[in-house]
Amino acid sequence: MVPGALSRRAQGRPLKRPGVFAALALAALMVAFCAVPLPARQAAPRLSQTIRGEGPLRAGAAQVQIKLEDHPVLAGYAGRRRAQRVITPVYARALAIEAGGARAWIASIDTLLIPPGLSIPGCGFLAATHTHSGPGGLWDSFAAGFAGAGSFDKEQSKAVQAALGQALKEAESALAPATLMIAGEEWKQGPSRARSEGPIDTGFLVLRLQGAMKPIATVIDYAMHPTSAPRDELSADWPGAAAAQFDEPLFVLQGALGNATFDRAMSTEQLGIRVAQEAQLLLASAPQQPSLAVECAQRAVQLPAPQASLSVPRLFRRAFANLLAIGFAPQAVETEISLGQLTLLGIPGEPVGQLGLRARPKVLVSLANGYAGYVETEERWNKGDGESARTDFGPSLARALGLSR
Repeated sequence: MVPGALSRRAQGRPLKRPGVFAALALAALMVAFCAVPLPARQAAPRLSQTIRGEGPLRAGAAQVQIKLEDHPVLAGYAGRRRAQRVITPVYARALAIEAGGARAWIASIDTLLIPPGLSIPGCGFLAATHTHSGPGGLWDSFAAGFAGAGSFDKEQSKAVQAALGQALKEAESALAPATLMIAGEEWKQGPSRARSEGPIDTGFLVLRLQGAMKPIATVIDYAMHPTSAPRDELSADWPGAAAAQFDEPLFVLQGALGNATFDRAMSTEQLGIRVAQEAQLLLASAPQQPSLAVECAQRAVQLPAPQASLSVPRLFRRAFANLLAIGFAPQAVETEISLGQLTLLGIPGEPVGQLGLRARPKVLVSLANGYAGYVETEERWNKGDGESARTDFGPSLARALGLSR
């Protein structure tokens, strides 16, 4: 025992316990976490790529059912949820489109979002149909899981990846001569409805890759949140109901859906059938293009620092932003696929309708190649309006993604 300790005891002063120092250190860390921004994380640089080819078209498509255990983990709402029963099967789908040696991929999964680490080879985008009653547990993050992505489930994640891998292989094997049909309209009488301030994007786009004897695949881009199915049952929601109306694989891509909900007077099945009927109506008079240019370009996007919205109490905004900084990757990927004069712009998030209108003539594809949350206009974010309460990266995200003027 050291002399100093003896003298303190002799004077009746108690020794300080190590637990006191630990508690003080923890309190200091908590104060700092709530007051000091975390250092910006540097991501490994991603190489941008662009491929282009022109000539006769070839296409191949496949859809593979995702094999899940009983009562799978669900994604779409906060908390822990498991399905009580299965309403509709869920699928992974893949579509390869080639011209002049250049291949672009369009792939989709019946799930809420595309988490980090889930991707496809080559150039293209992997998009979520955004069903809020689909398989979750794909994002290895406690915070993301509890917030809505579903508690991480390793086996369920493997099942989704296996179905996607099989779909990609089958689509590649099925490549054959094809023609492309493109049709679109401003579908103001459609079932999509605004749920907050600002306009919705009512654009409706449908593509069909037609083979020699039958359709290879149909692609629909339309902005409408798939939240019509029960919360405790596995369902592909209205995209699944629409897919059931087609013999070929149907790829439902979400447009600028950030502030777009659905007509509450319609059921899940009615919504899907209405969308499918509109697509078939437009395709009936669409011309066929046997040859055109196919281009795919991807670029890395440095995300802004996470920023809590004005809906978070001021005292907790820094802590909230720091938590987001831990959970999200510092970079995202933006993808453009051009088929002749049409360009699809894949965005890793949920942009609101006004941003979709600003992006025209490009057509937005939400929830593609990752997830960075909602994307609101700078004007509404600064007022706390629209979908700003759901954003994670503040008003700078739209600018980083090239959607802000």
